[in-house]
Amino acid sequence: MALLELAVTNLAVIESVRLPVARGFTAVTGETGAGKSLVVDAVSLVLGARAAADLVRSGATAARVEAIFEDPSLPTDDPLADLLADGEGMAIVRREITAEGRSVARVNDRTVTVASLAALGARLGEIHGQHDQQRLLDPNRQLALLDRFGGHEELLAAVSEAHHAWRAVVAQGAELVTDAHELARRTELLRYQADEIGAAGLRSGEEAEVEKALRAATHAAAVARAAADATRALRDDGGALDTLRTALRSLEEAAGHDARFSPLLDRAHAVAAEAEELARDAADAGEQVDLDPQTRQGLEDRLALIYDLRRKYGATIDEVLAFGEEASAELERLEDQDGMRERLRADELKRRTELEAAAATLHGARAAAGSALAERVNAELPPLGLRGGAFGVELQAVELGASGGDRVTYMFAPNPGEQPRPLGRIASGGEASRLSLALKVVLAAADETP
Repeated sequence: MALLELAVTNLAVIESVRLPVARGFTAVTGETGAGKSLVVDAVSLVLGARAAADLVRSGATAARVEAIFEDPSLPTDDPLADLLADGEGMAIVRREITAEGRSVARVNDRTVTVASLAALGARLGEIHGQHDQQRLLDPNRQLALLDRFGGHEELLAAVSEAHHAWRAVVAQGAELVTDAHELARRTELLRYQADEIGAAGLRSGEEAEVEKALRAATHAAAVARAAADATRALRDDGGALDTLRTALRSLEEAAGHDARFSPLLDRAHAVAAEAEELARDAADAGEQVDLDPQTRQGLEDRLALIYDLRRKYGATIDEVLAFGEEASAELERLEDQDGMRERLRADELKRRTELEAAAATLHGARAAAGSALAERVNAELPPLGLRGGAFGVELQAVELGASGGDRVTYMFAPNPGEQPRPLGRIASGGEASRLSLALKVVLAAADETP
């Protein structure tokens, strides 16, 4: 991956410049005030650095920076890889800062947030200067680089998994009720709720059935009266059945003399049979109507119970039943608090032991990697004017976490006999930048920036 070209417009004192960049080492020279640092600032902007309105050239409405990167590549599972998919082997990054301070960023003509641009910029390039190596001074960054240098991905995953399992057991233990009064209160409440719902004997869909039955019971007298009226209209003297019998006799006489009436006679017989069955069914249905007022009262009481349980525990019977099941399960857990506590205590001890074992394995690997890293970096120091053996990697024990139980600090002792100090506390910027360069050389394969 390489930076091919940088174009800058209206950035501070730069009115317009287009800078082709050759592969390999490129030096930009010029007198003081010519704008050399602004070229570096322009690269910083396309890599996602914060922008200020005072960077816009006086009298201009906006400053623009454009950079063309060749052969950028990210792993396919990287969330930013999609930004480079349409670049056909290029990444064209544009950044515009208006005089009002508004910033717009685009990658291959797709508008992105500055945060996304900064994340992508960390993968495209890095500004390295006397005071620009701050990422290497961050303890978390130092730890991450050591792990990548040592190839500890699988060990880290094992520690993270063990830590997650341990924390899950700890969280379960924290959910247990420890106050005796609170435990008694919750147990009594859950038992009452579970018993109340269980005693009701609810069935899914029962509410609609009870409402339908209650409507019928409410109008039972009218229904029975109507059934009786219908039966009399069919069966009484002069009723529908008598009329049909008269019609049958007349059609039989006609069919005996004229064959055309035979089909009509058949239909009349069918109608008479249906009327007989209708009268019988109407009478039976009328007799089955429950006129007992206690039946209606029972339905009303049942519906009132259903409504009351719904008001307390759920919008539907199914939700009420689900609440009862959850209450019963929770009651069972609370009644087994002592047993659960002992099981969780044993499980927590087991998980903690597994976590400590995984962290110890990772610590050993880190110690070995730290020694190897120090040896490699110290070999790079003499050509940079620093004494060999000045750099070291120190591991300190900290509380176990998802990344293990180590705090990594890069140490440096620039002069013989001087006590090594954390890299972030070195006073000399020149020493810091040279040591940072040595680290970058050694860690290049482990760094995400190409």
